[in-house]
Amino acid sequence: MKTKISTFIAIIFLSLVGTSTVLAQGAKASFKKDGVTVFESAISDIDSIVFKENETNYVDVDWSANTITSYDESAGAVKIQYQGVAPSFEENKAIVLPQEYGYDIRVIKGSTVSGNSVTLQTEQGNICHLFMDTNFTLSTDPSLSSLRSSGRGKIITPSEIGVMTEDGYVVIYKKDATLKSGAGYGDSFDIFSFGKDYSGEDLYNNGNHRVFWEKCKFDIGMKGVFYFDFGKKIENKIPLGDLKEFEFYLEGNLNVDLLLKYVFAAQIKENKENLIKKDILFGTGLPTQFTFMVGGVPVVVFVYVHLNNRYNLEANAEITMSAGCNIQANAKVGLNYKKEVGVSMINSFTPSFSLYAPTITAKGSLSAKGSLYPRVEFAIYKSLCPWIDLMPYLRTDFEAGMRASTDGNNYLAWTSKSYAGVDVRGGFKIDPGTIFLPLIDLWKSDIYNPFDKLLFDLPKKIELVSPVNGTKVIVGEPVNVSFYVSSFNNITQNYFSCIGGLVNFVTNGETDKTVTVSDLNGNVSVNWIPKNEGDVLIAKIMDKNGQTISEATFRPELEKECEECNNCDWVLINGVKWATRNVGASKPEDYGNYYQWNKGTTDFLLYEDYYNSSYPKSTSWLPANDPSPAGYRVPTSAEIQSLTNSTYVKWEWTTRNGVYGGRFTDRASGKCIFLPAAGSRNSFDGELYVVGSYGYCWSSTRGGHFDYYAYNLHFFNDGYAGGGWGDKSLGIPVRPVAK
Repeated sequence: MKTKISTFIAIIFLSLVGTSTVLAQGAKASFKKDGVTVFESAISDIDSIVFKENETNYVDVDWSANTITSYDESAGAVKIQYQGVAPSFEENKAIVLPQEYGYDIRVIKGSTVSGNSVTLQTEQGNICHLFMDTNFTLSTDPSLSSLRSSGRGKIITPSEIGVMTEDGYVVIYKKDATLKSGAGYGDSFDIFSFGKDYSGEDLYNNGNHRVFWEKCKFDIGMKGVFYFDFGKKIENKIPLGDLKEFEFYLEGNLNVDLLLKYVFAAQIKENKENLIKKDILFGTGLPTQFTFMVGGVPVVVFVYVHLNNRYNLEANAEITMSAGCNIQANAKVGLNYKKEVGVSMINSFTPSFSLYAPTITAKGSLSAKGSLYPRVEFAIYKSLCPWIDLMPYLRTDFEAGMRASTDGNNYLAWTSKSYAGVDVRGGFKIDPGTIFLPLIDLWKSDIYNPFDKLLFDLPKKIELVSPVNGTKVIVGEPVNVSFYVSSFNNITQNYFSCIGGLVNFVTNGETDKTVTVSDLNGNVSVNWIPKNEGDVLIAKIMDKNGQTISEATFRPELEKECEECNNCDWVLINGVKWATRNVGASKPEDYGNYYQWNKGTTDFLLYEDYYNSSYPKSTSWLPANDPSPAGYRVPTSAEIQSLTNSTYVKWEWTTRNGVYGGRFTDRASGKCIFLPAAGSRNSFDGELYVVGSYGYCWSSTRGGHFDYYAYNLHFFNDGYAGGGWGDKSLGIPVRPVAK
């Protein structure tokens, strides 16, 4: 044998290096892995080469041909009836019992053969009795992107899939077979597929408080992946598998349509989590079963899916509100165990959202979080039972606050934020008895939150609308200021009108309200009276603690109200003493009398009659014809030009006691006069024109070589004030100056 083996090795060696090579005396054979020598020996010392598969303690029993006639689990006695002569069994080897016994792993401690039957004395085993020095991946979809580059051993798909029903085990797929229920799944199968509609379901309802799903629809399809990496250890001189790493995860698509509605009418604080329904996939309360053949060893995975709900409520309110979204995500969730590290969660989500508009009617405070979710539990034999909670949720935080005190700094506020996300929790269970008994928690992770997405933020921003900053405003006069309040859609990154937003006003001036509410278009307005130069109006939206969320400031160009001297006969404007009222008027806003140029009486001459008289022929307004009271006269053109000199005089179109006109203010002293927009009397028909929109006043200056014209002051509602020439026959007021 030694010679044959040596010759065999020599032939292989010569075929590699060439037939002309002479086998050196004492040549050695080296076996390498990744370039490192793991074994080396002289060829003459090797008498055999044995190629072995990965070592295992597993003993295969053909349960289709041989049957268990009795099984006492507590005593560990298994009696098997063979069709032929019963074989002998080696101690410390392991067998896997058939499906009706839950694929229990039993380690043989002794055996007795009697004819066609054998009685085995066994004790409970686990998956480490079946595998050592090997790694492999079980998957319902070998094409998953997470597997293609993983390098995690051979990918094995199910050889059989069955469902436990009240009538027993029903096979729904078998490799290379066509069943009555249909052909096999091909290359892919969702180990966890969940499509349900729970719209209208209550999360909580005690009459006064109700939390329910207006919409709650699930469409989830996920593939299953299980990875094992076994080493080898020796216990009591018996080789066993050593589980170095185990990983399982679900990967696929998540589509959840949620619209959660809250109705509260009192105070409540409660947290609760409970099971709604067991085995929601088939309604039997029993698991779905996947069988993978790893070499000749069956690896059986049981899948349980139970429906749970969870909510956290804290409220003191009369509140009705709803918010919702459709969440679509590519998801990967699971657990990873490494011997040297322990257990860690696997969770990744790539979500997208479409939203339902939030609706709120509320008084008080609320924090509520609700989730209706499936728990997926797996059992790999009895010794390794991972589970996953996949909990999509909606959460709305509503808060309100106020402060009322005589020391100021008072406010009213409310805010609402809506979130959507997924909570993930996982763990391991053990099966204390048969696979169909309730599993007992062995390890449970904290709740992980891979994403918690803010959907809506109400309210978010306030902006000044009108007047714009820099608008001229008179100290002491009211001005209407408007603002726009908006909320934020965090998904579309757009602002939209906030209805019912509380806006607080801060100013040293006076407002007709300190707090107001935005209308259906998000608009608010306030009447503001500044008291001093430098005053501003600040509009704020605030949180429950009085902290500013957003503010907008109206900063006008403030000027002092001119000081009219109502009890004075004249006011000094740019060096000229102007009377405080028109000739014939009892107060500044009265129009007074209408005069044709150089005519001191109010009897009105039509055009031809006027020009046939002596009045227009004079070179200036004659003192004898001056209608001004004693001590006053009709102003000159130079004096009118001094009134319209914007360097020294400020002019503005305004009202006084409801009468439109122009205000002329001396910039140095702040003193002013008001001239009403009295219009003019037309000499062709004697009618008044443009009253309320145009204002005029005569000067004593004729129009040079224009015999038909004289200089006058005129100002209009379009913003112009200045001097110009007008027909002498027109009837316009006279604003005299003191001599």
